[in-house]
Parts: sequence; structure tokens; C-alpha cells
Amino acid sequence: MIDSIERSGEVVGFEHGLAQIRLERASGCNGCGSRGTCASGSAAAQLIHLPLPEHTRLGDHLTVSMPSSSVALAALLGYLLPPLALLAGAIIAATCYESDGAAVLGAGLGFVAGLLLARLISNYAFGRGLTPSVCHPVSQPGEHL
Repeated sequence: MIDSIERSGEVVGFEHGLAQIRLERASGCNGCGSRGTCASGSAAAQLIHLPLPEHTRLGDHLTVSMPSSSVALAALLGYLLPPLALLAGAIIAATCYESDGAAVLGAGLGFVAGLLLARLISNYAFGRGLTPSVCHPVSQPGEHL
């Protein structure tokens, strides 16, 4: 079985054929020391857009699930790939041209290439089932799942 992260939410609108879902704050956020800097602990509501069945209505409560592997992949793509590409670009340029200016230019080009590569990989991976989905039937307000 695949490990997943689940959050409860409520349908608050529809836009371009997708339902706008306001996610509830995770239960561990109130006691976390990073809640002021973390996007999931912020006071602003988290809104996501997902395709839902046609019978979905405003105010419906549901549970959204996302594979935990997609969180790990996003972290690797965002925090590891661009800096590694920056370092690789600087090393390659410095060894080929033996100047500091070339190293700086190579680092900049490597960083941009790392960002583009991260974007391409994420579009490919998250288009292949690593996106959030509704994992429990939609219920009306007042009903219990």
C-alpha cells in the first residue's frame, strides 16, 4: 500500500471546470515551532483546485489524499536540483575557461538550467499520478463520512 498524506477540506467554489477546495489546517500546526514560517501553518486558507465529479456542490466536505512520495520528489526537485546544477555549472565553466567571470556565468547558467529541469521533471511526474486526489466520497454538510 502506498503511504499518503490526507487533509480534510470543503468545496468553496468552482473555476474553469475545477473545484476550489479550502483545506483545513493540519492538527499538528498549533504546536509546531515553525508555524509562522511554514505555508501549511499560515493563517491564510490553503486553496487547491481539483477535478471532482459533476454532483459536487458548494459546501461539500471531503478528504484529499496525496502520495507522500510526491512530497519527497517536490523537495528534491526544489531544494537539491537547482543548487547542484549551479555548482556543476560553476565547476565546468571554471575548468574550461579558467577565469572567475566564467565560473560566475557558468553558475548562473547552471542554476537557470536546474530550475528549468526541475520544472520539466515536475510537470512530467505530477502529470502521472503524483497529484492530490479526492480519496473519500463527497458528503453534504452535516453528514458524516
